[in-house]
Amino acid sequence: TAPWDVTFLEGGPQLPEPRHIEKLESWTEWGEQAAQFGGLARYRTTFQRPGAGEYILDLGDVRESARVILNGREVATLFALPFRVPVGDCLKDGENELILEVANLGANRIAEMDRQGIDWRHYYEINFVNILYKPFDASAWDPVPSGLLGPAKLIPAEVAREPK
Repeated sequence: TAPWDVTFLEGGPQLPEPRHIEKLESWTEWGEQAAQFGGLARYRTTFQRPGAGEYILDLGDVRESARVILNGREVATLFALPFRVPVGDCLKDGENELILEVANLGANRIAEMDRQGIDWRHYYEINFVNILYKPFDASAWDPVPSGLLGPAKLIPAEVAREPK
């Protein structure tokens, strides 16, 4: 439930303005510039360690991959369901900083380039067509959900140990 600061790092067609958000949702809901964006955004939040022991960080719904950095330590890059990783050894007493670098698909950017008539297809010896063998055109595509949709949560976990 902590607020997040979101900064767009790289991609296009333009980097949307940074945002402070109270609720996780697709960045395609943040206006036309964000809906057209394809690239990488950094999500940052802080939280208090809930207690001692092992925890699993569950990011919920991520569109499409997330690099997890906890207290300055790279934990993992998650790119498939479930978007979960053990983080107990990275947590510290008091305030913890969580940074997620989230990359979306290029679909929103491709659709915008087709709407603008930008020549982005630079292929040699390939006939780039749609499923009906007609010239490929993404200009009518609706925005694909992007970013950290959540909910993000810490789940208490027990460490399984080999029997003696």
